[in-house]
Amino acid sequence: MSSHSVKAMRRHPEPSKLKRERFPVGHVSFQIIDHPDNGVTFSLQPEGEAFQDKPALFSAHVEPGMADQLRELARRLDELEARINTGD
Repeated sequence: MSSHSVKAMRRHPEPSKLKRERFPVGHVSFQIIDHPDNGVTFSLQPEGEAFQDKPALFSAHVEPGMADQLRELARRLDELEARINTGD
C-alpha cells in the first residue's frame, strides 16, 4: 500500500518509520516520503480542504535528474511571473 494514500495518512499521521514532507505549490502540493525500506517517493495532490480526502493525482519514485528538471521548470516560471508582473 502506498504511504501517500489517504488511508495511510489517517492511520499514521505522524509516522516514526518514514519521513513525510509537504510542499504547497499554487493549487497543488508535492508530498515527499523518505522510507527506509521502500526508498524516496513523491506524490502530486490537489491543494485545499475540499480535496483533503481525495487520493493523490500521481505518485512515483524519485529518480536521478528530477531536481535539475524541477529547477528548469522554476526558472521558466520565474520568467513567466516576471512577465505577468510587468504586464508584458
